[in-house]
Order: sequence, then structure tokens, then C-alpha cells
Amino acid sequence: MPHNGLMEARTPRITVVGSLNQDITVTVSRFPEPGETLIGTSVSYRLGGKGANQAVAAARAGAEVWFVGRVGGDAAGLTLRQSLRDFGVRDELLAVDRGVPTGTAHITVDANGENEIIVVPGANGVVDLSGLREGHPARDADVFVTQGEVPPATVAAVAELGRARGAEVVLNLAPAIALPAAVFEGLGVLVVNESEAGLVLGEEAPASVDAALATASRLLGLGVRRAVITLGRLGAVFVVAGEAGTTSGHVPAPSAARVVDTTGAGDAAVGVLAAALATGLPFDACVAAGVRAGSAAVGYPGAASGYPAFSLAAEPT
Repeated sequence: MPHNGLMEARTPRITVVGSLNQDITVTVSRFPEPGETLIGTSVSYRLGGKGANQAVAAARAGAEVWFVGRVGGDAAGLTLRQSLRDFGVRDELLAVDRGVPTGTAHITVDANGENEIIVVPGANGVVDLSGLREGHPARDADVFVTQGEVPPATVAAVAELGRARGAEVVLNLAPAIALPAAVFEGLGVLVVNESEAGLVLGEEAPASVDAALATASRLLGLGVRRAVITLGRLGAVFVVAGEAGTTSGHVPAPSAARVVDTTGAGDAAVGVLAAALATGLPFDACVAAGVRAGSAAVGYPGAASGYPAFSLAAEPT
């Protein structure tokens, strides 16, 4: 099965191993100071978690997506499972653990659309691959996606499974958890933001596009084949290791028509990048598709629940 060659005449297949949360979002005019109480303007309860967001984004870009994760045996878990189905994500590999609560993310969004987030992992802390049985089509995905919101051993298992199956693996190391060096050896794509890039390398976060390009080059020293650093309003940079040396680039972000909520913008970028990668698009086009998705996502409230349909094709100029 080709993973990096010509596009196949079938729907790209992606397996996301990751976190699923109930997002509890409160909107305020500004963030409170320490010890201060503010009156919020609204509260909502929606599907979230980096894994679920990325799965929905890939599905909204036209991929067939399986989600491997875990929820608690509570009402939130039942609601979120239905939400995954409603957004077109296959949920038969979403396990229920009645001994732990479903994960939650407590999000505050100010009038500028910026956010502050506290995550309580709950069932995400025990996500593993035990339910991804032999013979299930999710094992034959073109691309596997995982993040730092599941246990390190699970991230390592996804990387190993991808190598064994000859598939691409996209690791969004958010948050920047410690991982064995072997996870990075031959890893298809590492995606981080500026802060995470600095934490991974033990240095200051890059403060400009040029600095981010240099930082991405150093990320290749971990053994990964492609490194992407997302830069928010500045888009993203990427560096690719090749036999003839490295290639790199900067993809500026298109101007957002409006900024309602930046929650989940980075996840939209990762999910759509993975969908583009599964179709065999050149890597710079994959990054560009992800950047466009992130810019589009900020115009809607919430994360996965607010994602529009995403296109992998560039806008005509």
C-alpha cells in the first residue's frame, strides 16, 4: 500500500489515538487577575480533547477516521461518543472505563478570542491500544495520529505500530511530554508550537519565523523525518530531511475574516495536515492545507464542534 506516492482513488484512512474531553467553555470580557471573580457572559459544553478535535478535522477534510480513546461510564462519555458519530468519526474503538471519569477541559475565552485552558485527563490517562485488535481496518490506516495528552507508553506504541504497518505517523507533541528517544527515530511528522518546540529541545521558544526555521532544523536532530512548528497568526514553518539534504519553508496564515475562538485551531491544522498526507499530497501542500484549516477554525466558537468543512485544495489566486 503506497503512503507517499501517487494519490489513490479511494478515501484516505486515518486512525487517531488520542484524548477526548468535555470542553466546558466560559466566555468573559477579559481574563481575571489572581483572586479576582468575574461575571461570565456564557457557558457551553462541547466535544473536545486534542485527539477528538484532530479526528473531527480529518473527517471534515474528507478522510475516513477511526478514533481510539477512552471515556468514563458517565453521562458526558455517552454524549461525547454520539458527538463523534455526528461529526463522521468511527467510534467502535472508543472504550468505556467505568472506574474513571471522562476527561474535561476547562476553557476561558476572552473578548479577543484568546483562551486559557486547564485539562483534567480522567479516562485519557489510561488510553492504550488494547482494543485495536488484529484484523481491524483501523490497523491498516494510511496515517496514524497521536498527541501528548495520552500516556507516553501509548505514544510509543503508536509510533511502533505505524513503523510495523508501513504507515505515516503524525505526532503532535502537545503538551510536550518526555518520550523515549526511540519514538522519534524515523518518525514521519512531528508537529509542535513555538513553546513546545522550545521545551522539547530545552531552549527558548523561537520568537520569529527565521528562529522557528532554525529550531525546526534542530528538531530533525531527534531523528524525525519532518518537523512542523505552528506559529499562530504567522502560519507555520516546516523542515524535511531528504537524501540530498534538508528542505524548508514558511507557510503564512491567510487573514482570518473574524476571530471568535482560538481553541482547537492548532488541532484543526494537525487533523487536516494528516488528511492531506494520507492522500499523497506534497508535504508543503499538506502544511499549507493545515494552516488554512487553523485560520478558518478561529472564526467559529469551540473546537471540534465548530469546525467547518475543510478543503485540501489551495484557494485559487
